Amino acid sequence: MKNSLVISHNTQLWKVLWPVLSASGVLLVLSSYSRLEKIVKGQLHKWNLSKIIKEESSKRETSKSDYDQQQQKEQHQQQDEIKISSLFIHPIKSLRPVSVSSAKLTTRGVEGDRCLMLVRPSPSTGQYRFLTQRQCPNLATINVSLPRCVKENNETTTVIEISNSDHSRNMLVDITYPVTTKLAGDKKSPRYYNAGIWDDVVQVVDLGDEASSFVQSLIASNSDTNANANAADYQEDFSDIRLVMQVPNDNRRVDEQYCPFAAMDVMGRVPKVSLTDGFPILIASEESLRELNRRLVEKGKDAIPMSRFRPNIVVEGSSLAAFEEDEWKAIQIGGGNGDNGAILHIVKGCPRCKQSCTDQLTGERFEEPLETLKEFRALGINQEDVYFAQNVVLQPGQEGKVISVGDSVRILTRGNPVWDMGSVQAE
Repeated sequence: MKNSLVISHNTQLWKVLWPVLSASGVLLVLSSYSRLEKIVKGQLHKWNLSKIIKEESSKRETSKSDYDQQQQKEQHQQQDEIKISSLFIHPIKSLRPVSVSSAKLTTRGVEGDRCLMLVRPSPSTGQYRFLTQRQCPNLATINVSLPRCVKENNETTTVIEISNSDHSRNMLVDITYPVTTKLAGDKKSPRYYNAGIWDDVVQVVDLGDEASSFVQSLIASNSDTNANANAADYQEDFSDIRLVMQVPNDNRRVDEQYCPFAAMDVMGRVPKVSLTDGFPILIASEESLRELNRRLVEKGKDAIPMSRFRPNIVVEGSSLAAFEEDEWKAIQIGGGNGDNGAILHIVKGCPRCKQSCTDQLTGERFEEPLETLKEFRALGINQEDVYFAQNVVLQPGQEGKVISVGDSVRILTRGNPVWDMGSVQAE
């Protein structure tokens, strides 16, 4: 019967379901069997993943002979060779990233990633909307630091540093929350408002006139530098932009139609997300980039760096096939031979736009890699949208875990690739 749910009297299953059934009277507030079915399937998937990890760890620990050890070494060689090669945090959306050796995972993704963004009023509605390198490629030339604490006059504040490409001009921006009236200006209250990002609306707080004016000046000076470039890309007036921060209690969440059940919490809610384009984490493969660059070089064009795709996690491994990550479904990062590594779920491929054609040092725009990607990565429903890298969500309960460069990446489950169900938006 449609939307029906059968629960067998199984001890292991009961252990899995108990957190669901006991979570704040969840059964009393569920409005449909379909929601309950998603929650239960998600819990079962989590249990199965835990079982896979524990069984694999147990096999390694109980090997008694050299033959057994060799067999298991060969069996796990492929997964053992997959490692994190680099990690990136993007404090302000579309500005330069910061390369880090380790990063903490949170409910919204990588801690400190894309918590701030630039917005400007929409000509049609007047509502503030997000601004990225798609509209303003010169954003690629602006540096931003990770947040740090500064103590002055017995008062501790959290600041980031924004600077131009060669760091000759810089400014410290106070991002302490709650935002103070000092930041907003004399006798002014902090400005809270809604801002659009794709189809979502997020609550943000304005970080003040001084910070916004400084970023405006950096964009303007870089536009002068690129005066000979495409006028449509570089000569637009961005004097109306504002620097904003997502408020901590904003409730923006990922698109439920793509979210794996195992990434939902015990109430059936999908993960929250910061100011990324849609999903908390982006993972990319060095081997996939090598394949793309091989095709570019064969055509007499320059190879491109991974920075064009702005990932958070980059993986490498001699056994990795190009675009093998398309078929990953659940992975575990770190944890050694135990089960304390972070579990993440692959959601869907990441469609690429002209931002990937922007040099992340100079802001200059090119035709590649989109032209070449169209030749072999046009995988969307309309066979026009091209894909590189995979969107990822953290499994509930994994928050606070730290991943590092050099950590192993274990592929727990595989399945069919997922692409967008409709045409990708452009903005």
